[in-house]
Amino acid sequence: MKRLVVALLALGVASSGGTSHAKPPASSAADDARARKLFEQGDAAYAEGRYEDALAAFEEAHRLSPRPRLLFNIGNALERLGRLGDAADALEKYLAHAKPVERDVLEKRIQNLRKRAVPTTKIELEEEPEPKPAVRAEAKQPERKAPSKPPQADAPAAADTTLGWVLLGAGGAALGAGAIFGAMALSARKDVDAACKESAGQKLCDVSASDARDRDQRYSLLADVSLGVGVVAVGAGVYFLVTAPSGPRAAKRFGADVALSPSGGALRVHGEL
Repeated sequence: MKRLVVALLALGVASSGGTSHAKPPASSAADDARARKLFEQGDAAYAEGRYEDALAAFEEAHRLSPRPRLLFNIGNALERLGRLGDAADALEKYLAHAKPVERDVLEKRIQNLRKRAVPTTKIELEEEPEPKPAVRAEAKQPERKAPSKPPQADAPAAADTTLGWVLLGAGGAALGAGAIFGAMALSARKDVDAACKESAGQKLCDVSASDARDRDQRYSLLADVSLGVGVVAVGAGVYFLVTAPSGPRAAKRFGADVALSPSGGALRVHGEL
């Protein structure tokens, strides 16, 4: 298992063939034993999806026995908790102690974490209601009876084109988001290729390949959903613009929401006539 390999690297006895970086500060035998126990507890919690417990155990183990490899486990737990900026900071500290063969993949992973840490904004397009005209007081006139007229059919209300423009704007924003997520999925795919090497006819991947594959799948799904929502919204907007008859109509308010998540997306249009 990959976690077992990390445990041996983090808390095992350093060999003469290790890296040439500075050694961690010396700790007592009792602290080392306690740190090893905490690491085992954190490793088990990580495997069970209890990432908060895993992070607490890894951080306490690093405090007792500040071995650089523990920073790698801390970064993994922080990423699982969604604290992407903190995860990038932890991996950046570990980068100075990493082996030369690990540095290229780590640098790309840190860059991707920084990009993913940018908050997602909600798209909201809304038309403000038109102000009502002021009512002017007039002198009261004697009531006069108007001559009777034959009843006339009400003129058909003309559909406003505001909804069409709102849908076009929301669709364009969704298409732009799809393009961004597609680019991020391609970047994650390149990280997978960089983390896997051919050796003796077999493809070997390091621990970062699993996270890269997760990012690839997540961003690919978001890209597909965003592009699908964008195409539907643009098509609906064009339909409303083409089919709307000419003529004035008082539109009080129109809006559209585009909601995206790792499990799917939705386009919601609301309005008041």
